[in-house]
Amino acid sequence: MHLRFCAAAVALCLVTACADSSNGLADAGDAPANTDWALLGNSPEMQHHSDLVEINRKTVEKLGLAWWVEMPTVYGLVGNPLVQDGVVFQGGPGGSIFANDVRTGKQLWTFQADYDLTNASFQAYWAKQFNRGLALANGKAIIAANCKLIAVDQKTGRKVWEAQSCDPTKQYAISAAPRVGGGLVFTGNACLDIGTGRGFVDAFDAETGKHRWRFYTVPEESSKPQDSPLYEMAAKTWGTGMTAATRGCGSVWDSITYDPKLGQLYIGVGAAFASPEYRAPDAGDELFTNSIVALDAETGAYKWHFKQVPHDRWNYEPLGIMVADIPIDGKPRRVVLNVPKNGFAYVLDAASGRFISGTNYTPVTWAKGLDANGRPILNTEENPISLPSGWGAHNWDPLAFDPRTSTLYIPALSSPHVVASSVSPESSDQQYSGNMRPLVGDPKWPTYAELVAWDPIKGSAKWRVRHDGMLVNSGLLHTAGGLVFQGFADGRLAAYDSATGKQLWSRQTGGAIRAAPSTVMVDGQQYLIVATGNGASTPSASMQARFASTPAAGTPPRLLAFKLGGSSSYPQIGKLEPVPMPRVPRQDARLAAIGEGLFTYGHAGYENGKAYHCLDCHGDDGGASVGGRVPNLNRRPPTDLAVFKAIVQGGALAPNGMPGFHDEMTDADVQALFAYIVNEAWRAYERDASSAARSRTN
Repeated sequence: MHLRFCAAAVALCLVTACADSSNGLADAGDAPANTDWALLGNSPEMQHHSDLVEINRKTVEKLGLAWWVEMPTVYGLVGNPLVQDGVVFQGGPGGSIFANDVRTGKQLWTFQADYDLTNASFQAYWAKQFNRGLALANGKAIIAANCKLIAVDQKTGRKVWEAQSCDPTKQYAISAAPRVGGGLVFTGNACLDIGTGRGFVDAFDAETGKHRWRFYTVPEESSKPQDSPLYEMAAKTWGTGMTAATRGCGSVWDSITYDPKLGQLYIGVGAAFASPEYRAPDAGDELFTNSIVALDAETGAYKWHFKQVPHDRWNYEPLGIMVADIPIDGKPRRVVLNVPKNGFAYVLDAASGRFISGTNYTPVTWAKGLDANGRPILNTEENPISLPSGWGAHNWDPLAFDPRTSTLYIPALSSPHVVASSVSPESSDQQYSGNMRPLVGDPKWPTYAELVAWDPIKGSAKWRVRHDGMLVNSGLLHTAGGLVFQGFADGRLAAYDSATGKQLWSRQTGGAIRAAPSTVMVDGQQYLIVATGNGASTPSASMQARFASTPAAGTPPRLLAFKLGGSSSYPQIGKLEPVPMPRVPRQDARLAAIGEGLFTYGHAGYENGKAYHCLDCHGDDGGASVGGRVPNLNRRPPTDLAVFKAIVQGGALAPNGMPGFHDEMTDADVQALFAYIVNEAWRAYERDASSAARSRTN
């Protein structure tokens, strides 16, 4: 055992170029002339780590822009750029793939998937606006579009195969990047937590697209027989009276991680329908929602699960799954590191799923801690402040890991929300109408983002860097050069000392950054590559527009490459245009209050909380979405009720991605929505005019 451990240590030392612990820099030695970043996170384990060291603590001050190109799309690109054989591959909404030369940025080819929205569900319309990246496998670039996986030839951009996963006419959609491993391609789906079907994960042959297996994340509804003893067990945890209409689907909408050592696939299963009043009185763990589930990657067979949040009412999903080897009690251990939305960082045994440790990495109010089995100790005290909010303390944005020091780097956020009763339609308060609203301006409960260096062994922070006013920022990259890179909603890209958190370098890129950077060696030079733009191609950015992109950073999507000594000029930051005065007079405030509930998540006092979830695409503050083909309704409110009716009821803009609600939306609903959108545009105009007046005065 001792000799085997020593041999493993020597091999690790060779891989990492024997990093010098005195300065945190590796010896470049005989570094390869060219490298790839062919997997999300640069490894199946999703560690977002690179062994490259040319750009390091000492040299990063010389980092400059090598080239930048504007991408042929209206959507901000947020996926981790993949690089193979000198080509950068970037995915975009609507099944778009872009291939650019890594040395020059020259566009080599583009691919656009066919997108038929005939009879499509709301989820399918919604997903067309969003994309979190693509995968590379067997000489193919693979992207999700309209419930399909589509593989194209990496050299030519020509379609090789496509495979149907979910049904876009039902309540399913895919907006995540596929994952690959063991010759397979894996994908989950999203139902927006309101689906009446069963969530699932599919595996396809990476070479041919042939379907290999499916794993369902929740049991069949109680009126139907279950598929197997596994789902008979799972069904019992939902209690009596479980129906398809109330359970949600258990989405695996992003987190899928492949473990090549154990041959396992770890999936993060989303929440059940979050409102407790829809649950059975005797509901248990509602498996497999709010759980990490380990599957046999080759067959899809269930291995183990770990439940995180029983009776979830906050939408705390287990995002951020990473696999690593770290020392536990002085011995190397294969573990799953998980940083979900609920504010705790977990360490689980990868082989068994057994809970090893877990500690909150950010303030939480919903639980007092975790017990010896990793179950939450719920906070039963009356507390109107929810932390984290449903946005999470960490969302899907990539974590990073230093395998030498076993340090986990977390892009965290703190967004306090007030838990309140729904506002009635008679109320004149139009600030918020749901049961939770953002708490802004209270010094006791600040809203901020953080970069946290976390010791998963001790369960404590090594250092923290706070980012006030910028909530939705990029994923991370760690390098053996002793650096952590992160981009920001205001367009800056920064490098931090991985040991201390000290900022060593920063540049304004000209566009909001949500994508995690990638880095490769090309012809003896290390390149750092990142996508920028308006940040719009994820739901969290659209729904949190004021935190995901500053007006000046909502620029056209671009791809940028940096290198030591780079001397290209930087793209311009965007010009802030004033909000135009609406061409329609203010509408009735009481009618607009009803419209707000229809636009967001419903009024308890209006037709049983009826809602159309417009904010899922248009944003939560009157429609201030951050770009793409989704119009900013604060700047472009409807000017005619009849035209508005033709759009929202008749589907006049369905080919552009705006669904029509036809018979389900009444004329009264149309009038209320019209009133709300127009009044929100007036509020935005007056707020902007007041701000401009203050600027002139100062």
